[in-house]
Amino acid sequence: MVPHIQRGKKNSDESEQISTSITDVAIFLGENIQTVGLGLSRSIAFEKVIQESAQKLYQALCEVEGLNEDERYRALSKILDHPMQMLIFFSLLSSVRLEWVKRFLADN
Repeated sequence: MVPHIQRGKKNSDESEQISTSITDVAIFLGENIQTVGLGLSRSIAFEKVIQESAQKLYQALCEVEGLNEDERYRALSKILDHPMQMLIFFSLLSSVRLEWVKRFLADN
């Protein structure tokens, strides 16, 4: 019977190790899912900001005094290709937007 008791203890130790391994894997997966979820949420939020800004861009360019119609359409087309630049445009004071757009068009 002694061997049977040892076998039972061995099986118990193996079961405990398997249980611990499964728990560790579950925790690891949970943390990774959370990380991916946060990244996805940020990405979706960023895309929403870009989309909302794109919808406002034409009107904002119309409000920039000193841009002719051709410059306005060129700026609209080119700025939309550069989402970060669009965010920069909207962060600027209205008094400097004309100069920024002119330089942006010259560089792009």
